[in-house]
Amino acid sequence: MVRRLIGILLGVALFTILGNTALCHAQQTATSAKSFYPAYVVAPSYDYELSGRKDRIKGYVIKVDSPEQLSSPGLVVLVSGLGPGEGHVAVNGHSYDLPGLTGETAGSARSTEKNQPGKEGWYSYSSGDDIIGKLVIPLTPTHLRAGLNEMEFFKSPDADGYEVIDVGLESVSQTAPALIGQTYHLLGRGRSASIRDFDFVLNYRSEKKRSLEDIPAWARRGKVNFYRAGIDWSHLDRMFEMFKEAHINLVATHVPMDTSSEEYGQVKAFIDRCHANHIRVTAFNSVGGLGLRDVLMHPEKQSWISRDEFGNLVWRAPNDTFAADLQNGDYRHNVLLKGAAIAIDAGVDELYYDWSIGGTGDVLHFMDEIRQLAASKGKNISIFGNCKGNILVDEVADLTKTEGTSEAGVWDGKWVHNIAQARFYYASGYGVKSYESKYEGADPGVPNPGAHDVRDGMKVGWRKPIAEASAFQSHFAIAEANDKLLHGWIMQDNPIAVQTWKEISRYFTFLSDHQDLYTDVTSVSKIGVISPPHIPSFEVTLKRENLYNALAENSVMYDVVLLHRLTPELLSRYKTIIIPNIPWVDADQIAAIRTYKKNGGKIYAIGSTRELRELADLQSPASILDEAQNETGRRELMAKINQLSGEQVITLSGADYVAANVVKKTDSHRVILHFVNYNTPVKNVRVRVNLDGVVNQIDSKRIELFSPDGHAKGVEVVSVRGTQVELVLPELEVYDVVAIN
Repeated sequence: MVRRLIGILLGVALFTILGNTALCHAQQTATSAKSFYPAYVVAPSYDYELSGRKDRIKGYVIKVDSPEQLSSPGLVVLVSGLGPGEGHVAVNGHSYDLPGLTGETAGSARSTEKNQPGKEGWYSYSSGDDIIGKLVIPLTPTHLRAGLNEMEFFKSPDADGYEVIDVGLESVSQTAPALIGQTYHLLGRGRSASIRDFDFVLNYRSEKKRSLEDIPAWARRGKVNFYRAGIDWSHLDRMFEMFKEAHINLVATHVPMDTSSEEYGQVKAFIDRCHANHIRVTAFNSVGGLGLRDVLMHPEKQSWISRDEFGNLVWRAPNDTFAADLQNGDYRHNVLLKGAAIAIDAGVDELYYDWSIGGTGDVLHFMDEIRQLAASKGKNISIFGNCKGNILVDEVADLTKTEGTSEAGVWDGKWVHNIAQARFYYASGYGVKSYESKYEGADPGVPNPGAHDVRDGMKVGWRKPIAEASAFQSHFAIAEANDKLLHGWIMQDNPIAVQTWKEISRYFTFLSDHQDLYTDVTSVSKIGVISPPHIPSFEVTLKRENLYNALAENSVMYDVVLLHRLTPELLSRYKTIIIPNIPWVDADQIAAIRTYKKNGGKIYAIGSTRELRELADLQSPASILDEAQNETGRRELMAKINQLSGEQVITLSGADYVAANVVKKTDSHRVILHFVNYNTPVKNVRVRVNLDGVVNQIDSKRIELFSPDGHAKGVEVVSVRGTQVELVLPELEVYDVVAIN
């Protein structure tokens, strides 16, 4: 009796919630409540739990006042991991089969290795390559009723399971269950994805993307030495001494909203002083969060917080920060855009937006609003977005930031590097836009601190991360320094801090003095690796990691080619493409690959769809990606790649933990070789370079070695034969650069 009473009370409460139109999905505000009915998640019944059944995937209820208003009702479902015949939905007890997604591994794409608890809603739905699709299931009108309607999704026997992401009820034109479309793209970060997000992504055609010619000249790749480790307002003279010592030309600060405050005056004077010293300024802001303290002090700001379908406030970090609602016009216009206007008027050169999260379309449109605001003031402002690896948003920002980088080196016998991320961010920026690399944390007691060489509570090993970022076409941010390290830099009273600043200054001075080695360069590669649009950082661990590591650690030059950008023209630059276990490609993408093959291109397929395997010149089972973590599997993988691509651009011997990158100056025959040593110093590293098809010839008298490590020895040229050269690096401490021609 008590259970029944509780159930009745819960039902009344739920009915009240569902009847409150103010709590309808924020993403559906553009449609009338009579044309779209959102669904609300409900737990399975007690009877179901007692029965021991395991086939229920997810349950919803939908409140419909007048079902007759829907002339042809249909369920609209956002789903991932659903194969043909793997599921059905029961609508008030009436069963409807669900159409599956296309792709050979669609049904098991998310069956294992979920993300860590707490991160899934913020970053992605699984650690695999989730194909997310939109289904429409037409319903028999008499199966609906006025009031609450129950929708329960079930999996078929022996199916792996799938994820239902969002559900709604509306009038549909389809007369049979249909798959409307699917995508690899991230639909939302910072909240669960919605049908509205899917519709935006499926129809977006990069209309807002930012190209190289649009970006301010000062902000382009290779031109920035960036400091954002904090400003000590009591020691500004010393801060500017530090900027001079390290050739800093971009500094981050926060611009207060209250232009009448003493703090604003202080910041405005700082910006002016930076400009007088030829230093640009970035205004630091956060998009995705509202602090608990701020909300408690200003209860009216609750309307700016994201809510779940039941109206509950959504935490970004429990008991610390709420997730902001970027769709809220008051928050967007009276906080973010107003703050941007104030910062632009204060004279900043760049706007940084940390936690650029939310629906992909919402963040993208917000950045475009910022761009229009700056244009209305007659300024071309660089926009720096911490977009958490959301590639469509990265296309709109001038600059993006890596996530989850760790200090480069060899730690406990393991080679730690971020080269795969560098290749992905280079691809996401169309190979022309810049991105920032840093490594996180200074406290070894925090989870995944990023810093390995920590002494006396300070991270010490800055040279290798700076070398890695610079060598692989990023720029390194002096960030996450912690108060103790910053104090030591300023007061110069801590030997460890003083030494780290000397090393940072030496490396940043080298970058400034040799800026031409980093500007207007493009990657040299004859191999393209096809990939869905996912960034491999701490939030998304790709199953292809072993492939990327094998290529990087053998100094194989490759470009990441993002699946959604495939064209015959893009593929034509590569002798070989690798297709590593891609479970689905659309018609345009397979057409581009077919054209590439017809024109003589070589294809190595690892796993992937039957159609892709049939196109391949060589193929391996998907299991080779797991086997490549051991030496035997890696040798087999590299042998297959070399069989198709021929001699690699660069090969090294005599150095187990050295990685190379090869770039070419645009519109010239000048080639730059970057060498990063992740372990202890090595001598006599032998290098063979094959620049066939890259330059016409190599001038043996125009080969120079540069290094920030202080050794003055030149490079030894062993032989030059046409477009091939053999070199010896006499001494490689951390970072050497060799310029050819």
